[in-house]
Amino acid sequence: MNGECDFSALARDFVEDAGGHLDAVEECLLELERRASGGCDTELVTTIQGHLHTLKGNSGMMGLSPVQQYVHRLEEVMKELGAGLLPPGPAFFSALYGGINALRSALSRFAESPDAGFDFTGEETTLELLRCAPGPAAVPLPSPAVPAAEFGYITKKSSTLKVDFEKLDELLNLMGELVVQRTALAAMEKRLREQVSDRELLSAFNETSQLIVKSTDDLRQSIMKVRMLPVKSVFQRFQRLVRDLSLAQGKKVRLLFEGEETELDKTVLDEIGEPLLHLIRNAVDHGLEPPAERRGCGKDECGTLTLKARHESNHIVIQVCDDGRGMDHEDIRAKAIARGVLEPEAARGMGEAELQQLVFLPGFSTRSEVTETSGRGIGLDVVRKIVSSLNGIIEIESRGGRGTTFTMMLPLTLAIITALMVEVAGETYAVPLSGVLESVQVQGEACHDTGNGEVIVLRDRVLPLYRLDRFFGRQGGAGREQEYVVVVASGDKRGGLVVDRLVGQQEIVIKGLDDYLGELPGISGGTVLGDGRVSLIVDIPSILGA
Repeated sequence: MNGECDFSALARDFVEDAGGHLDAVEECLLELERRASGGCDTELVTTIQGHLHTLKGNSGMMGLSPVQQYVHRLEEVMKELGAGLLPPGPAFFSALYGGINALRSALSRFAESPDAGFDFTGEETTLELLRCAPGPAAVPLPSPAVPAAEFGYITKKSSTLKVDFEKLDELLNLMGELVVQRTALAAMEKRLREQVSDRELLSAFNETSQLIVKSTDDLRQSIMKVRMLPVKSVFQRFQRLVRDLSLAQGKKVRLLFEGEETELDKTVLDEIGEPLLHLIRNAVDHGLEPPAERRGCGKDECGTLTLKARHESNHIVIQVCDDGRGMDHEDIRAKAIARGVLEPEAARGMGEAELQQLVFLPGFSTRSEVTETSGRGIGLDVVRKIVSSLNGIIEIESRGGRGTTFTMMLPLTLAIITALMVEVAGETYAVPLSGVLESVQVQGEACHDTGNGEVIVLRDRVLPLYRLDRFFGRQGGAGREQEYVVVVASGDKRGGLVVDRLVGQQEIVIKGLDDYLGELPGISGGTVLGDGRVSLIVDIPSILGA
């Protein structure tokens, strides 16, 4: 799909929201009418104007110009009322109530048929008569008989329920406790099989346990669906930004969307706006060429910027792709040397993939001059920090003259996650599966001490090792013939966590640590295991230094 807004898909939400504003306006009008004998209540007038102004803006966004213009007329009438130019008499309230009914009817027809037209000629004439004959002595306008159909909205059923997000958080917390008890039930069943010989009882217990597991999973999925929103709501915000950036820089940019109906938890959705902002600015400013340069390269003078989203297992993958000039690896190498980031010898030995990672360093920029949108070297650094804080991964793929793709892999939710349970020095730790790439078993002799730490060579790539027993100051085994290594990633960094044993995957509920504990290096929280023990959750970014 291209970057054009599909307003037909928003019609129902718009009409639902507009009905709420009209209800609020009507409620304020009724209160204003009750207080009319004591003069005009400016606070109520301001409240009405606020609702009308929002409705006017939303109508303009939907391209409903007749509605927008009529609501603007109502707004002007309220302004004149607040300024004392119109009396709050029967004629005034009759005209306003009639206008609210007309808007309700028109929007109801629009919800059923988006192609339906709008005609507020009669209502606008009434407003003009009201405004042309102000004053206490003005003759009240006749109030037409209101057909019963005008009050049909009272009995209309709504398919939307607005709920405070904190209530959903509380519901998810309770769901988390149920997940913990489900795990405890599974542990209890295992113990019963070892100690009870009554097979009929064990079979009945197992059947009940399986039903509870299924119901818990179904309940969890239902709760998560309520919290899930399409990523489209974030993608659509960037159309204006891309337009303004391209005009300011004299470029032509086409913004496309793919997979914008992909859903993810609102807590994650709220966090991805800033990373996308920096990545899109970076793409328009650094990646896409001016029209003349693109023509010289045989490209369409209009550059293409694509935002993509898709699900992969328990992750959401979001990509920002451009068909621009790509990264100049030699320029990055030269800038890294010039800015003292790398020694010349080390820089010459780095491959393209390693050089690309330098753009995430704080203060690193390939721009010589500072502009409004680039040159400070802070954008991609912020992106990496946010992605790392979400236990996510970010990768770069760039080809000279063909464009650049930034890929963010993030967890679908931050509340109940799947973790790889590992054993270290007799304790069980949880490693968020969103940051786990793979688990391997290597020979002890394959671990090499470089003086700055241990490393292994895995698929022709040097991988730094972090022994969790040493990191957490625990007494662990040493000199084993076989080592279990959990390969993890955070942002753009990779590493291997050396553990004693792999226990298995398990759903866990994240519990925050008390503030008095302060920040604990390598620990992001805790969770309760099925047997009641507390397991600490490994903070991958902290260990990798991301």
